[in-house]
Amino acid sequence: MADSVQPAGEKPGEEKPGEEKPGEEKPLLDADASREPWGVDHLARWVLNVYFRRVEVHGVEAIPRQGAVVFVGNHVNGLIDPAILMAYLPRKSRFLGKSTLWNEISLRLFLRWAAAIPVYRREDPGVDPSRNASTFARCHQALAAGGTIALFPEGRSHNEASIVPLKTGMARIVLDALRDYPGTDIAIVPVGLTFEDKTRFRSRLLVKVGTPIDPGVPVDEADQEAAWEQVRELTDRTYRGLEAVTLNYPSWDEARLIEQAAEIYDRQAGGTVTEQELADAFDRRRAFIDGYEELLAQCPEQVGAVADEVRIYDQELALFGLEDEEVAARYSRSYVWRSTLKALTVIAVRSPLGVIGTVMNVLPYRAVAWISRRLADSPDVVSTYKIFPSLVLFPLTWVAWATAAGWAWGWTGGLAALFLAPISGYFAVRFHQRLDLFIGRAKAFFTLRKPGTAIAHLADRRRLVLRQVAELVQAWQRRRKIPAAGPTETT
Repeated sequence: MADSVQPAGEKPGEEKPGEEKPGEEKPLLDADASREPWGVDHLARWVLNVYFRRVEVHGVEAIPRQGAVVFVGNHVNGLIDPAILMAYLPRKSRFLGKSTLWNEISLRLFLRWAAAIPVYRREDPGVDPSRNASTFARCHQALAAGGTIALFPEGRSHNEASIVPLKTGMARIVLDALRDYPGTDIAIVPVGLTFEDKTRFRSRLLVKVGTPIDPGVPVDEADQEAAWEQVRELTDRTYRGLEAVTLNYPSWDEARLIEQAAEIYDRQAGGTVTEQELADAFDRRRAFIDGYEELLAQCPEQVGAVADEVRIYDQELALFGLEDEEVAARYSRSYVWRSTLKALTVIAVRSPLGVIGTVMNVLPYRAVAWISRRLADSPDVVSTYKIFPSLVLFPLTWVAWATAAGWAWGWTGGLAALFLAPISGYFAVRFHQRLDLFIGRAKAFFTLRKPGTAIAHLADRRRLVLRQVAELVQAWQRRRKIPAAGPTETT
């Protein structure tokens, strides 16, 4: 998805794609310019609830219930990003997407169903950017009617460790709509998407809605310098709004170190292996990013030494196939027996449908995995190549099972197979998820308790790393004059 056609560094006074010349009539609107998407949000939610193990949505109460809204999101997961905004935000939006998506036959029907609006980017071969006049006009009409549009002002899906500079199309759309339709009330709402692992099936997702941004009163566009300065200023404010609802790291290597240090610090009290809410982890990560960047500038040698220790610990965890939570966990004998009995009971109950679902859905599952490996050339499109082929391959497989059952046992057998295939497939997902979790934790439990192995020193190394990280946190709190907070216990 993309939203705009020019970077923020353009010079004032340049003719911009989609900008009308003096005396030029406004372009005629397409017949479906005011059409709203219907039903696609329900499909998106159903699919994403299967793909993600858990979705946390925070801050939706900040979204205005009336008036025009422009949702702006960070763009790190291809076509999954717009699907997420469709599924989990309370207001239906028309999305802006790069016009080349309409060249894909498999996507064209979906884009029309979603009432998406094409953007004609000058960097796309064979595209006429002047057609953005119609794009802008359709956005203006939707906003003037009190509707919502959604876009990704970074302009492209990417795999960077932080959000990239925004393009100016969003600001120009909003300010031009306010000029063309005086009295229109428009709020810009930043939405941050944070993925636990954006390439992995059944990982977790955090959708974080930020504070609405008031675009202000547009200046007279006859004053080109002032008008262009207002576009840049609104783009900058939008960038800061997105920055507040996303995690932005200096690099991926530093991201891994900061996340591991934050996890160790969060879990300093030990306890059993539990899963932290993504929203809670988000707030801690934000604080650690701020502290890391400040302390790196003020005491680089100390920060570098701690980073080296965290890196060694992280490498050893990967070598032994362990997670920090497993090294930190403290198990009582009664807890081990209770949790083992509970896990085995759940696995046994789910196993019949789980096995049936595995047999009936293994072919499309393997096919989708093969397609994503072959076609995805960047991590930000892996999930796209998993989800969209699934929308075709799984239903075709279910129909094939129903047809075969119909031939063998008549129409009742066919209907039963058509019902059983998707239901058992979902049970198979839950079954394998629980089984993998049980096996992984059991392996970690016995591995960490083997005497006389190289792995036995991990707990000691973790205590060393925790002490060093805690000293850095205290140093940062003293510099910021922040009262020392107690540890976040994992119990």
